[in-house]
Amino acid sequence: MKRIALTAVMSCAFVGHLQASAEVNPAVMAILQQAAKTDSGANFQTVLDLVVAANPEQTEEILAAAEPLRPAPPMENPESQNPYFSLQGWDGEVDLSVMTSSGNTDQQSFGIAGKMKRDNGKYHSRIGAFFDFNKNSGVKDRQRWGLSYKLDYDFSEHMYLTGFLGYKNDQFGSFRERVTTSAGAGYRLMETEEYVWNVEGGPTVLFTKNFDGADYESSFNAYAASEFVWSINERSEFSNNSQIVFGDRTVMETSNALKVKINGALSSKFSFDISYDKDAPADRETTDTIARAGLLYDF
Repeated sequence: MKRIALTAVMSCAFVGHLQASAEVNPAVMAILQQAAKTDSGANFQTVLDLVVAANPEQTEEILAAAEPLRPAPPMENPESQNPYFSLQGWDGEVDLSVMTSSGNTDQQSFGIAGKMKRDNGKYHSRIGAFFDFNKNSGVKDRQRWGLSYKLDYDFSEHMYLTGFLGYKNDQFGSFRERVTTSAGAGYRLMETEEYVWNVEGGPTVLFTKNFDGADYESSFNAYAASEFVWSINERSEFSNNSQIVFGDRTVMETSNALKVKINGALSSKFSFDISYDKDAPADRETTDTIARAGLLYDF
């Protein structure tokens, strides 16, 4: 940089006495070209300022000639251009459970679930996904998966607006496929280092397909939900998420989980889920339960 600047000053002093003309002196152009190449043009603007200062009578001509030589700014990190759709600012967890047995009982079970969350000022996004599979004595008796997205917007310290969109696919449950959409308002009853408790409610619409090949049946309902987290100590945490849908269709779901940290980002997780669908088809059970033990990784 010092060498370029010194060359610029000396050369400009030499040509500074020349009469201004429409064409920039070749010596000045050579300096600008070299500055554009050196260190990817990091010092181009500094050299340009020196050249202009030494040849004030040709300011307009020099600036016009320098513009095509100006190095393009370095490309920004794509994540910084659109951080909402990148992993920047997102936290998440993945839990995995596997069980196999042989002998008198032949069973294979697999489950994986993931959650991601991002808090951006007044906006709070939650993405969830899960997959469960079980085979007993060579016969598959459980296969279900789902995706969901939840967005909350704070409009006061305790109150927030919420929207939810989810899809579930269950080959052996009380329905075959279901799309859930809801919008409502929530209230933070408690938010301390030890306890977090949110309650919310509002209208919801369920689009349910009871059998393969059947059409979706829509039902207009209301819902109430509770999200509770208890940080028992530095290594363990208990959570309960419950929801009831009532109206054209009655559905209740509750999920209880206990996480115990093993080391760093790795924890053990024990969970018990209950799902109740009052309006399940006659050949299906109205209540499903799933107990699971596995490992969880936070990232």
